Amino acid sequence: MADIQFDYTSRSKLVEVKDLCKWFPVKRTIADSLLRREVRYVKAVDHVSLDIYQGECLGLVGESGCGKSTLARTIIRLYEPTSGEILLEGTDIAHMSARELRPLRPHMQMIFQDPYSSLNPRMSVRAIISELLLYHHVVPKDQVDQRVEELMGMCGLSADYAGRYPGEFSGGQQQRVGIARALALNPKFIIADEPVSALDVSIQAQIINLLGDLQQKLGLTILFISHDLRVVRHITHRVAVMYLGHVMELGPTETLFDGPCHPYTQVLTKAAPEMNPLKRTREYAIEGETPSPIHMPPGCRFHPRCPYCTDQCKAEMPELRQIAPSRFVACHHPLQKGAGV
Repeated sequence: MADIQFDYTSRSKLVEVKDLCKWFPVKRTIADSLLRREVRYVKAVDHVSLDIYQGECLGLVGESGCGKSTLARTIIRLYEPTSGEILLEGTDIAHMSARELRPLRPHMQMIFQDPYSSLNPRMSVRAIISELLLYHHVVPKDQVDQRVEELMGMCGLSADYAGRYPGEFSGGQQQRVGIARALALNPKFIIADEPVSALDVSIQAQIINLLGDLQQKLGLTILFISHDLRVVRHITHRVAVMYLGHVMELGPTETLFDGPCHPYTQVLTKAAPEMNPLKRTREYAIEGETPSPIHMPPGCRFHPRCPYCTDQCKAEMPELRQIAPSRFVACHHPLQKGAGV
Protein backbone atom coordinates (compact mmCIF):
# COMPACT_ATOMS: atom_id res chain seq x y z
CA MET A 1 0.00 0.00 0.00
CA ALA A 2 2.91 2.33 0.65
CA ASP A 3 3.70 2.59 -3.06
CA ILE A 4 0.22 3.98 -3.81
CA GLN A 5 0.28 7.75 -4.32
CA PHE A 6 -2.05 9.37 -1.83
CA ASP A 7 -3.49 12.71 -2.91
CA TYR A 8 -3.69 14.86 0.23
CA THR A 9 -4.84 17.96 -1.66
CA SER A 10 -8.22 16.38 -2.35
CA ARG A 11 -8.66 14.93 1.15
CA SER A 12 -9.95 16.60 4.28
CA LYS A 13 -8.61 16.00 7.77
CA LEU A 14 -10.66 13.43 9.65
CA VAL A 15 -8.67 13.54 12.92
CA GLU A 16 -6.60 16.44 14.20
CA VAL A 17 -4.51 16.09 17.35
CA LYS A 18 -3.23 19.37 18.74
CA ASP A 19 -0.71 19.67 21.58
CA LEU A 20 -2.08 16.53 23.23
CA CYS A 21 -0.75 15.43 26.61
CA LYS A 22 -1.45 12.39 28.75
CA TRP A 23 0.41 12.41 32.06
CA PHE A 24 -0.01 9.73 34.71
CA PRO A 25 0.65 10.89 38.30
CA VAL A 26 3.14 8.77 40.23
CA LYS A 27 1.75 7.44 43.50
CA ARG A 28 2.96 9.60 46.37
CA THR A 29 4.74 7.95 49.29
CA ILE A 30 4.69 9.02 52.93
CA ALA A 31 8.18 10.48 52.46
CA ASP A 32 6.93 12.58 49.54
CA SER A 33 4.16 14.01 51.71
CA LEU A 34 6.43 14.72 54.69
CA LEU A 35 9.08 16.38 52.55
CA ARG A 36 6.41 18.21 50.51
CA ARG A 37 7.77 16.98 47.24
CA GLU A 38 5.92 18.00 44.10
CA VAL A 39 3.69 15.45 42.40
CA ARG A 40 5.68 13.63 39.73
CA TYR A 41 4.21 12.46 36.44
CA VAL A 42 4.94 9.82 33.84
CA LYS A 43 4.69 11.89 30.67
CA ALA A 44 3.53 9.09 28.38
CA VAL A 45 2.27 11.51 25.71
CA ASP A 46 3.73 15.00 25.80
CA HIS A 47 2.58 17.78 23.45
CA VAL A 48 1.86 15.61 20.39
CA SER A 49 0.35 17.15 17.26
CA LEU A 50 -0.56 15.30 14.07
CA ASP A 51 -3.28 15.10 11.41
CA ILE A 52 -4.90 12.02 9.88
CA TYR A 53 -6.61 12.45 6.50
CA GLN A 54 -9.72 10.67 5.27
CA GLY A 55 -8.87 7.35 3.66
CA GLU A 56 -5.29 7.43 4.93
CA CYS A 57 -3.37 4.74 6.80
CA LEU A 58 -0.96 6.50 9.15
CA GLY A 59 1.71 4.36 10.78
CA LEU A 60 2.92 5.00 14.33
CA VAL A 61 6.25 3.42 15.29
CA GLY A 62 8.78 3.57 18.10
CA GLU A 63 10.39 1.51 20.83
CA SER A 64 8.31 -0.25 23.46
CA GLY A 65 7.23 2.25 26.11
CA CYS A 66 7.47 5.29 23.84
CA GLY A 67 3.76 6.10 24.23
CA LYS A 68 2.23 4.68 21.02
CA SER A 69 -0.63 2.77 22.65
CA THR A 70 -1.25 5.54 25.19
CA LEU A 71 -1.57 8.07 22.37
CA ALA A 72 -4.02 5.80 20.54
CA ARG A 73 -6.16 5.17 23.62
CA THR A 74 -6.19 8.88 24.40
CA ILE A 75 -7.26 9.81 20.86
CA ILE A 76 -10.16 7.36 21.03
CA ARG A 77 -10.97 8.58 24.57
CA LEU A 78 -10.30 5.36 26.45
CA TYR A 79 -7.96 7.60 28.48
CA GLU A 80 -8.88 11.09 29.63
CA PRO A 81 -6.44 13.61 28.10
CA THR A 82 -4.43 15.77 30.48
CA SER A 83 -4.55 18.67 28.02
CA GLY A 84 -4.78 19.43 24.32
CA GLU A 85 -7.38 18.99 21.59
CA ILE A 86 -8.70 15.99 19.65
CA LEU A 87 -10.80 17.03 16.67
CA LEU A 88 -12.99 14.47 14.93
CA GLU A 89 -14.30 16.07 11.75
CA GLY A 90 -13.79 19.46 13.39
CA THR A 91 -15.51 18.58 16.69
CA ASP A 92 -13.31 18.67 19.79
CA ILE A 93 -13.91 15.45 21.73
CA ALA A 94 -10.97 15.81 24.14
CA HIS A 95 -13.00 16.71 27.19
CA MET A 96 -16.51 15.54 26.31
CA SER A 97 -18.50 13.66 28.92
CA ALA A 98 -19.43 10.00 28.38
CA ARG A 99 -22.97 11.05 27.45
CA GLU A 100 -21.74 13.60 24.91
CA LEU A 101 -19.36 11.04 23.39
CA ARG A 102 -21.96 8.29 22.99
CA PRO A 103 -23.31 9.47 19.59
CA LEU A 104 -19.73 9.74 18.28
CA ARG A 105 -18.52 6.34 19.51
CA PRO A 106 -19.70 4.46 16.40
CA HIS A 107 -17.39 6.61 14.27
CA MET A 108 -14.28 5.49 16.22
CA GLN A 109 -13.38 1.84 16.78
CA MET A 110 -10.30 -0.06 17.91
CA ILE A 111 -8.62 -3.36 17.05
CA PHE A 112 -6.65 -4.53 20.07
CA GLN A 113 -3.25 -6.19 20.25
CA ASP A 114 -4.32 -9.38 22.04
CA PRO A 115 -7.39 -10.78 20.25
CA TYR A 116 -8.23 -13.34 22.93
CA SER A 117 -8.28 -10.99 25.92
CA SER A 118 -10.32 -8.42 23.96
CA LEU A 119 -13.14 -10.93 23.32
CA ASN A 120 -15.56 -12.08 26.00
CA PRO A 121 -14.93 -15.85 26.33
CA ARG A 122 -18.51 -16.40 27.56
CA MET A 123 -20.13 -14.89 24.48
CA SER A 124 -20.47 -16.47 21.07
CA VAL A 125 -19.20 -14.70 17.98
CA ARG A 126 -22.78 -13.86 17.04
CA ALA A 127 -23.38 -12.28 20.47
CA ILE A 128 -20.09 -10.35 20.40
CA ILE A 129 -20.84 -8.69 17.07
CA SER A 130 -24.61 -8.31 17.45
CA GLU A 131 -24.24 -6.62 20.86
CA LEU A 132 -22.99 -3.45 19.15
CA LEU A 133 -25.62 -3.62 16.42
CA LEU A 134 -28.43 -3.86 18.97
CA TYR A 135 -27.09 -1.21 21.34
CA HIS A 136 -26.57 1.42 18.64
CA HIS A 137 -29.62 0.39 16.55
CA VAL A 138 -27.52 0.08 13.41
CA VAL A 139 -29.97 -2.30 11.69
CA PRO A 140 -33.48 -3.55 12.56
CA LYS A 141 -33.59 -6.53 14.92
CA ASP A 142 -34.79 -8.91 12.24
CA GLN A 143 -31.69 -8.07 10.14
CA VAL A 144 -29.07 -8.42 12.88
CA ASP A 145 -28.17 -12.05 12.11
CA GLN A 146 -27.85 -11.24 8.42
CA ARG A 147 -25.52 -8.33 9.19
CA VAL A 148 -23.40 -10.52 11.51
CA GLU A 149 -22.96 -13.10 8.76
CA GLU A 150 -22.11 -10.35 6.27
CA LEU A 151 -19.40 -8.95 8.56
CA MET A 152 -17.96 -12.40 9.19
CA GLY A 153 -17.81 -13.05 5.45
CA MET A 154 -16.00 -9.73 4.88
CA CYS A 155 -13.36 -10.81 7.39
CA GLY A 156 -12.87 -14.30 5.99
CA LEU A 157 -14.96 -16.25 8.51
CA SER A 158 -17.65 -18.75 7.67
CA ALA A 159 -21.15 -17.95 8.91
CA ASP A 160 -21.21 -21.48 10.38
CA TYR A 161 -18.80 -20.24 13.06
CA ALA A 162 -21.24 -17.67 14.45
CA GLY A 163 -22.35 -19.96 17.28
CA ARG A 164 -18.80 -20.75 18.42
CA TYR A 165 -16.89 -19.13 21.29
CA PRO A 166 -13.52 -17.31 21.13
CA GLY A 167 -11.68 -20.21 22.79
CA GLU A 168 -12.57 -22.45 19.86
CA PHE A 169 -10.68 -20.27 17.37
CA SER A 170 -7.02 -19.84 16.48
CA GLY A 171 -5.30 -16.51 17.13
CA GLY A 172 -5.77 -15.39 13.53
CA GLN A 173 -9.45 -16.26 13.57
CA GLN A 174 -9.91 -14.42 16.88
CA GLN A 175 -8.36 -11.31 15.36
CA ARG A 176 -10.73 -11.62 12.40
CA VAL A 177 -13.61 -11.62 14.89
CA GLY A 178 -12.12 -8.48 16.47
CA ILE A 179 -11.93 -6.81 13.06
CA ALA A 180 -15.53 -7.78 12.27
CA ARG A 181 -16.62 -6.28 15.59
CA ALA A 182 -14.74 -3.06 14.82
CA LEU A 183 -16.49 -2.80 11.43
CA ALA A 184 -19.98 -3.50 12.82
CA LEU A 185 -20.85 0.16 13.37
CA ASN A 186 -19.54 1.37 9.97
CA PRO A 187 -16.78 3.48 11.56
CA LYS A 188 -14.93 6.26 9.81
CA PHE A 189 -11.78 5.90 11.91
CA ILE A 190 -10.11 2.72 13.18
CA ILE A 191 -7.10 2.39 15.46
CA ALA A 192 -5.20 -0.87 14.96
CA ASP A 193 -2.96 -1.27 18.02
CA GLU A 194 -0.29 -3.79 16.98
CA PRO A 195 -2.97 -6.10 15.56
CA VAL A 196 -0.55 -8.80 14.38
CA SER A 197 2.16 -8.80 17.07
CA ALA A 198 0.50 -11.69 18.98
CA LEU A 199 0.06 -13.83 15.84
CA ASP A 200 2.27 -16.35 14.06
CA VAL A 201 4.31 -14.95 11.19
CA SER A 202 2.37 -17.05 8.68
CA ILE A 203 -0.90 -15.51 9.88
CA GLN A 204 0.37 -11.93 10.10
CA ALA A 205 0.45 -11.47 6.33
CA GLN A 206 -3.15 -12.65 6.01
CA ILE A 207 -4.40 -10.14 8.61
CA ILE A 208 -2.34 -7.29 7.11
CA ASN A 209 -3.68 -8.02 3.62
CA LEU A 210 -7.22 -8.21 5.03
CA LEU A 211 -6.85 -4.77 6.65
CA GLY A 212 -5.45 -3.34 3.43
CA ASP A 213 -8.29 -4.76 1.35
CA LEU A 214 -10.95 -3.56 3.81
CA GLN A 215 -9.47 -0.08 3.90
CA GLN A 216 -9.57 0.31 0.14
CA LYS A 217 -13.01 -1.29 -0.18
CA LEU A 218 -14.68 0.68 2.65
CA GLY A 219 -12.59 3.87 2.49
CA LEU A 220 -11.45 3.50 6.10
CA THR A 221 -9.08 5.84 7.89
CA ILE A 222 -6.61 3.86 9.98
CA LEU A 223 -4.01 4.67 12.62
CA PHE A 224 -1.77 1.61 12.44
CA ILE A 225 0.55 1.03 15.42
CA SER A 226 3.40 -1.44 15.14
CA HIS A 227 7.02 -2.07 16.03
CA ASP A 228 7.51 -4.16 12.89
CA LEU A 229 8.83 -1.70 10.32
CA ARG A 230 8.42 -4.13 7.44
CA VAL A 231 4.69 -4.33 8.09
CA VAL A 232 4.45 -0.56 8.47
CA ARG A 233 6.25 0.01 5.19
CA HIS A 234 3.88 -2.36 3.42
CA ILE A 235 0.53 -0.99 4.60
CA THR A 236 0.87 2.72 5.46
CA HIS A 237 0.89 5.97 3.47
CA ARG A 238 2.72 8.06 6.09
CA VAL A 239 4.68 7.25 9.25
CA ALA A 240 5.05 9.10 12.57
CA VAL A 241 8.03 8.14 14.74
CA MET A 242 7.66 8.47 18.52
CA TYR A 243 10.29 8.61 21.24
CA LEU A 244 9.57 9.22 24.93
CA GLY A 245 6.06 10.54 24.30
CA HIS A 246 7.02 12.95 21.53
CA VAL A 247 6.79 12.73 17.73
CA MET A 248 10.31 12.94 16.32
CA GLU A 249 9.62 12.65 12.60
CA LEU A 250 6.63 12.48 10.26
CA GLY A 251 6.57 11.92 6.54
CA PRO A 252 5.51 9.76 3.56
CA THR A 253 6.40 6.12 4.15
CA GLU A 254 8.80 5.45 1.30
CA THR A 255 10.48 8.85 1.60
CA LEU A 256 10.98 8.43 5.33
CA PHE A 257 12.41 4.91 5.03
CA ASP A 258 14.68 5.81 2.13
CA GLY A 259 16.01 8.99 3.74
CA PRO A 260 15.37 9.35 7.50
CA CYS A 261 16.05 12.87 8.76
CA HIS A 262 16.10 12.28 12.52
CA PRO A 263 18.98 10.28 14.04
CA TYR A 264 16.48 8.16 15.97
CA THR A 265 14.56 7.32 12.79
CA GLN A 266 17.86 6.39 11.17
CA VAL A 267 18.55 3.96 14.02
CA LEU A 268 15.08 2.39 13.77
CA THR A 269 15.23 1.84 10.02
CA LYS A 270 18.71 0.30 10.20
CA ALA A 271 17.64 -1.97 13.06
CA ALA A 272 14.87 -3.55 10.97
CA PRO A 273 15.80 -7.17 10.06
CA GLU A 274 17.32 -7.51 6.61
CA MET A 275 16.35 -10.61 4.62
CA ASN A 276 19.50 -10.47 2.47
CA PRO A 277 22.42 -11.70 4.65
CA LEU A 278 24.91 -9.78 2.51
CA LYS A 279 23.26 -6.48 3.49
CA ARG A 280 23.13 -7.09 7.24
CA THR A 281 25.19 -4.63 9.30
CA ARG A 282 25.68 -3.62 12.93
CA GLU A 283 25.75 0.12 12.24
CA TYR A 284 22.44 0.70 14.01
CA ALA A 285 23.74 0.04 17.54
CA ILE A 286 23.50 3.05 19.87
CA GLU A 287 24.81 3.48 23.39
CA GLY A 288 22.87 4.16 26.57
CA GLU A 289 19.45 3.33 27.91
CA THR A 290 16.16 5.09 27.27
CA PRO A 291 15.73 7.84 29.91
CA SER A 292 12.99 7.58 32.50
CA PRO A 293 9.66 9.16 31.42
CA ILE A 294 9.43 10.56 34.96
CA HIS A 295 12.78 12.38 34.75
CA MET A 296 12.97 13.64 31.19
CA PRO A 297 16.37 14.93 30.05
CA PRO A 298 16.58 18.65 29.29
CA GLY A 299 16.65 19.74 25.69
CA CYS A 300 16.15 17.08 23.03
CA ARG A 301 14.96 13.84 24.57
CA PHE A 302 17.19 11.79 22.32
CA HIS A 303 20.37 13.75 23.02
CA PRO A 304 21.81 11.36 25.68
CA ARG A 305 21.96 8.65 22.99
CA CYS A 306 22.48 10.75 19.88
CA PRO A 307 25.89 10.57 18.12
CA TYR A 308 25.34 14.05 16.64
CA CYS A 309 24.49 15.79 19.93
CA THR A 310 25.56 19.44 20.38
CA ASP A 311 25.28 21.93 23.22
CA GLN A 312 22.11 23.29 21.62
CA CYS A 313 20.57 19.79 21.72
CA LYS A 314 21.30 19.56 25.45
CA ALA A 315 19.69 22.91 26.23
CA GLU A 316 16.79 23.43 23.79
CA MET A 317 13.87 21.14 23.01
CA PRO A 318 13.41 21.11 19.20
CA GLU A 319 9.92 21.68 17.84
CA LEU A 320 8.38 19.50 15.15
CA ARG A 321 8.92 21.67 12.08
CA GLN A 322 8.50 21.26 8.35
CA ILE A 323 11.75 20.85 6.42
CA ALA A 324 10.31 19.75 3.07
CA PRO A 325 6.89 19.08 1.54
CA SER A 326 5.13 16.60 3.83
CA ARG A 327 8.31 16.13 5.90
CA PHE A 328 8.43 17.16 9.56
CA VAL A 329 11.22 16.57 12.04
CA ALA A 330 11.96 17.55 15.64
CA CYS A 331 15.72 17.99 15.40
CA HIS A 332 18.09 20.97 15.50
CA HIS A 333 20.41 19.33 12.96
CA PRO A 334 18.34 16.99 10.75
CA LEU A 335 20.08 14.61 8.41
CA GLN A 336 19.40 16.05 4.97
CA LYS A 337 20.05 12.95 2.85
CA GLY A 338 16.88 11.88 1.03
CA ALA A 339 14.75 14.61 2.58
CA GLY A 340 14.28 16.50 -0.65
CA VAL A 341 15.68 19.72 0.85
